[in-house]
Amino acid sequence: MDYFFALAKRSDTPEILKLYRSLIGTPGCTWHSEYPNREITESDIDAESLYMITDKSHKIIAVATAGKDNELDELDWESKNPCYLARVGVLTEKQGLGIGGLLLKKVIFAVKKRGFDGIRMLVSPDNTAALALYKHYGFAKRSEVYMYDHDYLCYELIL
Repeated sequence: MDYFFALAKRSDTPEILKLYRSLIGTPGCTWHSEYPNREITESDIDAESLYMITDKSHKIIAVATAGKDNELDELDWESKNPCYLARVGVLTEKQGLGIGGLLLKKVIFAVKKRGFDGIRMLVSPDNTAALALYKHYGFAKRSEVYMYDHDYLCYELIL
């Protein structure tokens, strides 16, 4: 099947929010009815840091945000000019087909091209599929933290 990688546009917001909502309650997902919301989604789009994978019918099947954010700076990291990977999601019916890996590969290429020297992220320790994916792509665990009412593992990829 043909898949396409692109930056999201404002007109994609409703479909992205629908994808986010569809993942609430799935194993390892810490999202809820108020997060991620329209304001966050549109801010990610405006910052040109919300990436998506669409299928040949232009349906959004996976999303990830990778951009500048200072929220995690106080944690222990190695990279000096990193981007932050967040709000990664693949439609449930498309999980297990390599879409997450394709999205991650494309995001890594895009952020390298933008001049970042690393990718930092938080991931739920219960999200076993995500942890396996990030480890496969070379992310290393740096620490553990309790933030946003959840326990997280801090992962980083040096580019």
